Amino acid sequence: MKILLLVALAAPLLALWPSFQDPAAKDWSKDVERACTSQRYGMRLSVGRAVAKAGAASIPAVRAWASKNGLDKVPSSLVDAFADDAPDEPAVLDLLREWAQLQDFYWRASALRGLALRAPRLTGDTQKGIGELFGRFRDDPAWLMRVHARFGLYLLGDVTTTALPEADPRARALLPSLLLGAGKVPPLQPLVDALGDDRTFQGDPWAQRVAGAAHTALRTWLGDALPQPPSGQFANGEEALAALLPALRTKSGQDLKAPPKRTDPATPFVGGVEMLSCKHGDVHLQWTAEGVVHFGIDAVTSVRLTAPKWDAVSQERTKLALGEGLGVVICDSLRLRWTQPDLHSKVAPASLPAPAAEWLKTLAQAIEEAGEPRLAAALRAGLEQFVAR
Repeated sequence: MKILLLVALAAPLLALWPSFQDPAAKDWSKDVERACTSQRYGMRLSVGRAVAKAGAASIPAVRAWASKNGLDKVPSSLVDAFADDAPDEPAVLDLLREWAQLQDFYWRASALRGLALRAPRLTGDTQKGIGELFGRFRDDPAWLMRVHARFGLYLLGDVTTTALPEADPRARALLPSLLLGAGKVPPLQPLVDALGDDRTFQGDPWAQRVAGAAHTALRTWLGDALPQPPSGQFANGEEALAALLPALRTKSGQDLKAPPKRTDPATPFVGGVEMLSCKHGDVHLQWTAEGVVHFGIDAVTSVRLTAPKWDAVSQERTKLALGEGLGVVICDSLRLRWTQPDLHSKVAPASLPAPAAEWLKTLAQAIEEAGEPRLAAALRAGLEQFVAR
């Protein structure tokens, strides 16, 4: 019992012991190893935050680990920790800037977000240089890079970034969400519009996720002004939205419109291709049985292939035989999904068999011949990193 009592009393003191150590005098290599490889997600998060908070003291160990194991092995949790928790030190800024400019680094958008959060606190040439970096990436092919670049530009005073053209509905909703979280009040209509979206892409309810995040951002921003249902809960989503809109109009002073209801088209899609890439950006296309190919995660652009061309492309597709998972997916991925025959395969970079790659090139050629060379080029560019070497 005495031993147990001593252990109980000593445990809190032992837990606090590392905080008394000088971070610059500590060997951070073991902590970086745990932050990158621990099987326990909670451990990766907590140790990663400690590594990030050490800033310049831990960065040599981070660089050494990445050099030995490869940047692709650095987890997003550690990059997010540096973005959110690291001090505003020159070494931290250099690391985030380096990561943000590496096109093949999976988590470069998170590094750019870290720079955006720090930008208003910086001064002189340092702030100017980071602002120029945001300008370089404001139209990046990767939508998260665009959002975080425009976020940084807005925080530096360029409020016109919310009016820049943006085709991706995920990006249109994320930018105002980030700005609300930073204490800014941008145009809120994109967030309101997201609340009415219920579209999917090949079984993935992406619009529901965007709507949920938008709703959370708006509720948090309203705070005490959030409408409360008299009966304890709203009867349905329409009733909740009807109560939410007046509160948003009052607090923002903006003339917000009720969101249009968006659902998947009546004609079903029977197949699709999804490419997710931090370098080339995302490519989404799906098609109907009649050979109408739609582009974008929200399927807003379409082109009809001629019957002979579509028949030839479809016949070649039915010959493909792929497993459910090809390679180890960390971030970037290629997803193929269709019926007749049923197939749903997820492919890692450098893991796509040659027959499937050739078929995708054939599809791109057919799309170009149908009058959409820009979309065909995007498909070809996105395909590059997935072809088996």
